[in-house]
Amino acid sequence: MISRILFSISIFFFSFNSLAIAQSDLKTGEFILKATPSQLLGAEAANYKSIIKEDAIITWEIYVPKNYDANRPSGVMVYAGAPQNVRAPTGWFSVLEDNNIIWVAARKSGNGSSIHQRELLAMMSVPLIKNIYNIDQNRIYITGEGRIAGVVAMDYPKVFKGAILSGKLIWSDHAENKVDGIKDNRFVFVTAEKSAFPQGTRLAYNKFRNANIKNVKLMFIANGHSYSRPKFAQSIEYLDNVR
Repeated sequence: MISRILFSISIFFFSFNSLAIAQSDLKTGEFILKATPSQLLGAEAANYKSIIKEDAIITWEIYVPKNYDANRPSGVMVYAGAPQNVRAPTGWFSVLEDNNIIWVAARKSGNGSSIHQRELLAMMSVPLIKNIYNIDQNRIYITGEGRIAGVVAMDYPKVFKGAILSGKLIWSDHAENKVDGIKDNRFVFVTAEKSAFPQGTRLAYNKFRNANIKNVKLMFIANGHSYSRPKFAQSIEYLDNVR
């Protein structure tokens, strides 16, 4: 059932009339946005009611660069697998500001949700933003929980052109059948692992390379250090400049 989401996005990209906002009234900075699957998907929402109810109120945490200009299409960074409240780590908003990228993360999409729910919430994040702001479709990226971000990036390569990945199980089920679709996309693997081990980030990085996916970068974080602002900025630079 979840595979039908791509059909909706690629053909209709969802009507969003109920949340339409005049360009002169667009919000910037950090704020909350709420919508239901019915508002985003219209009649299509009924196809996914076993995953998320049609009238369920979903909350997204948004950050739009304060210098947003509708004449300069923005990138989008979707954060997948978020807990109750999610906010970008310290310093990330300034990187998003510098690179004209909108941050969007659905709440309650963490481990308490099913895989299908987390995947659907990540997918709905794109039309939520696209139908309000002017978006560069070649700069739609995903990050967050490695398993979900990896699955979404591999299942929907025409939507997500790049990903920042960290964690386990990034190389999704039947991934070898999805390689052709992602060969031109960009991937940054963030890890503190010194060597590959089963289900790890470094193992996934090697699998991507061995599958001849050419645009892959390993970002090593030393033990005890965080994925800091400079590292995040380097990751965005790679996703943007490798085309």
